[in-house]
Amino acid sequence: MQSAPRRRRAEIAEVMRRRVLGGITTGTLRRNDRLPSARELAVEFDVDPRLVLAAYRVLAREGLVEIRRRSGIYVAGSPPVPGGPPIVADGWVVDVLFAGIERGVAAPRLGEWLRRCVTTRRLRAAVIALAADQLEGICGELRDTFGVDAVPFAPTVLDTAPSTVPQELAAADFIVTEREYAEALRARMTPLGKRVIVASIRADLDVYWDLMRRTHPVYVVVTDPRTEQLLQEAAGRYAERVKAVVIGRDDVQRIPPDAPVYVTRSARQRLGSTPVPGAQIAGARSIDATSALEILRLIVSTNLKAMRNPTASA
Repeated sequence: MQSAPRRRRAEIAEVMRRRVLGGITTGTLRRNDRLPSARELAVEFDVDPRLVLAAYRVLAREGLVEIRRRSGIYVAGSPPVPGGPPIVADGWVVDVLFAGIERGVAAPRLGEWLRRCVTTRRLRAAVIALAADQLEGICGELRDTFGVDAVPFAPTVLDTAPSTVPQELAAADFIVTEREYAEALRARMTPLGKRVIVASIRADLDVYWDLMRRTHPVYVVVTDPRTEQLLQEAAGRYAERVKAVVIGRDDVQRIPPDAPVYVTRSARQRLGSTPVPGAQIAGARSIDATSALEILRLIVSTNLKAMRNPTASA
């Protein structure tokens, strides 16, 4: 069990990892750009600077950042590899390959083995959420990040007798939903052996970290007015700094050109090639880490069973 300082170090490292990768992806950070000092981040996170430095060392071992003595901390300067992540974290790749070797999988074979663990049998998820932005965000992430066929449903799919299960839900391998609907879904789906996973209802983790760093508002472009309330609740004491811009209700062009702005997946699809003013904030996962691990365990477990018994999975 991790101690509190180690957990906090891991949390800070994860935030900074997301900032670096997201910044490189969207162009707000470039290779060799200087990052906030340990003292600056210590104020933001309300921790000892030594803990922030320890988190930076985690990222340095992964190859995401460079700690230059008497100079500061910088985004790694290594060039990208076509088809790879925004920054090739050499240390992370080595750790993964070494873990495979330790488990009896030769390095050249590990990639194919891992691919089979997630693609032998493609799973189908039913996604139930109220706001269109959240619904599309979760579905898109399940498809793009987890390789799952995701089918969206409005909560009205539950407007049937409590003892009945709509056919479209029964056909899914698992359910992803908001906390509000989890209990009703578990009552129906658990007897069928179907897992119900609750995804955190939040827009973008990096948005909220930016809210804590900045003194001016952050604009969030959405398609569903109901998302505005979700944003306010997620931002908590920073709610006044969240300015929802609802497509069809508000003028997107009213966003100040220098303001940080986040555009949901649903809004990006609606806008198409229409430019959005402001400094774009990198997208982040819609599904929180705990739920992501639960989904991955389900995918891998199902695929391993299919690999062990190919005729049963056909």
